[in-house]
Amino acid sequence: MAHLATKRFTYWGQLGILISLCGGGLVIGGLASFIPLLGKLDFFGKSNPTALMDSILKPENAAALRCSQVISTIFLFFLPPVLYARICHIKAFSHLGLRNDLQEKKPAIQTILIQIVLIIMIMLASMPAVSALQELTEMLPWSKATLLQFQVAEESYNKQIAVIARMNNFNDYLISVVVVALLPALFEEILFRGALQNLLSRWIKMPILAIVITAIIFSAIHGSYLGFLSRFALGFVLGWIFYRTGNIWLNIAGHFFNNAMALTVLYISSKPGEKIDISKMEEHFPLWIGLAGVAIVVGLFLVFEKISKNSTNRPGEEVLLPGYNFNNNPFENDIASIGKKPSS
Repeated sequence: MAHLATKRFTYWGQLGILISLCGGGLVIGGLASFIPLLGKLDFFGKSNPTALMDSILKPENAAALRCSQVISTIFLFFLPPVLYARICHIKAFSHLGLRNDLQEKKPAIQTILIQIVLIIMIMLASMPAVSALQELTEMLPWSKATLLQFQVAEESYNKQIAVIARMNNFNDYLISVVVVALLPALFEEILFRGALQNLLSRWIKMPILAIVITAIIFSAIHGSYLGFLSRFALGFVLGWIFYRTGNIWLNIAGHFFNNAMALTVLYISSKPGEKIDISKMEEHFPLWIGLAGVAIVVGLFLVFEKISKNSTNRPGEEVLLPGYNFNNNPFENDIASIGKKPSS
């Protein structure tokens, strides 16, 4: 759930602020992320970017790459939405779903625990559908050249993950869980669901469309062509959870479980000292099992809806904060009324 913008920025204004902050975070984070790699880069010894990247993606550079990943993630996915919320909204953390003090009805601990269990079950049930979507993407009538480009891009991405997620022992595994599973889940959910979907849902007054648009952007930002539909499906599931609860921590729990489960499978299936095979993180299911998975996910969502309805207060709507005396959309009222106390 959201609330009225503090300084009554138009929706275009809020979107512009968020995009500008993300752009700044991309630039600053990109530059800052090179700091841990400075001692690893050989700008003069490598004749092309590919050779330079290969010199970075070595197992011995795993710690530096993890630091670089954390820095870029903070600047791109965490700081922009937090700054946006503080600029545009009175209660920034409540607006992003990190606190629920705007809810009239607060869920009990038992309800939250049941919600988390159901979300984990939804993530597990989504696996066949997500895998089937990737299989479907590869079956589409791409040209051989296009498909080859997709596969090259996928291999480049997998090389980076293979180094960052290097796990020779249990300590490496724990570090990878934090860097690869927890932090991306935390920061990406705050940006995509807490900020972007929240804004679009209030703006266009069509929550499902807001979920779809956000899921498209969420998938595209990962730069995986063959995995686009599968990440879109994950984004849609997470978007629906946030829409129905307004609690970003439930999204973070689901996103984290999805990442950590794949990482754990990789850790169990890999041997210390051996090169990590990222393909082991991907399960392959035929389309019919994917369809069965969709049916199970829908059933679990119906249960989730029943459990959550008593703790959800007007999901996706913009609510009026105490002490502000204006009606409906804040951008259709007189700016001079801001800050005035309601008449007795």
